[in-house]
Amino acid sequence: MNDGRVTIRFYSWMRPSITLGCMQTAEDELDLEAVRENGADWVKRPTGGRAVLHDGDITYSCIFPKSITGMGTGITETYRLLSRCLMDGLERASIKCETHDSNRDLQEVKRVIKLPCFLAPNRDEIMVDGRKLVGSAQKRTADAVLQHGSIPVTSAFRRLPEFLRIDREEKERQVKLLTAKSCCVDELIPGATFESLAKYLMDGFLSVLPFGGELIPWSREEESDIMFTAQ
Repeated sequence: MNDGRVTIRFYSWMRPSITLGCMQTAEDELDLEAVRENGADWVKRPTGGRAVLHDGDITYSCIFPKSITGMGTGITETYRLLSRCLMDGLERASIKCETHDSNRDLQEVKRVIKLPCFLAPNRDEIMVDGRKLVGSAQKRTADAVLQHGSIPVTSAFRRLPEFLRIDREEKERQVKLLTAKSCCVDELIPGATFESLAKYLMDGFLSVLPFGGELIPWSREEESDIMFTAQ
């Protein structure tokens, strides 16, 4: 855990990578042969929820000790605050968005099939014209809070069903649903770069959060860990 700071990071993935929720298993959820054949990776994340394909996205994480009460004292408070930060940043990038409250069509879809993350919006998740743009999850321990999530820049995230352990008909069905019920940055503001989006998003966090911040480069240990993991 850090020394009493809120730490926010934005990053991308070197290869197509699937993160599984902490209660999922690769053997049950993934077509591991398809994962290998496509040169993809998978990893289990500490938060719950369903599978997410990171490929052409910008991923964010926010971690802080519970002692910082300005970050919210419960799941809903923190989620709502961080959604405001993300929305502020996205609107700086000329993406007009709103938070999800209730959508009968999506709720009905959720009851019919097991959905990947981007077809199952929770309250206060970020939408554009009724389509999900940001998928997030949160974990709270006795001392600390982690929230992280994915913002698709390209439409590559819709390939996720190709890697799931479901039949061909269901794969095709989920791809169609992902196309209809979710969106990516390229469809909203073509040509946006990781660097420009990361700056807008950071500006959003600095604008909304009730304290200042500073940019701290990766430490040598962090860079070493990143390169070791990527090999």
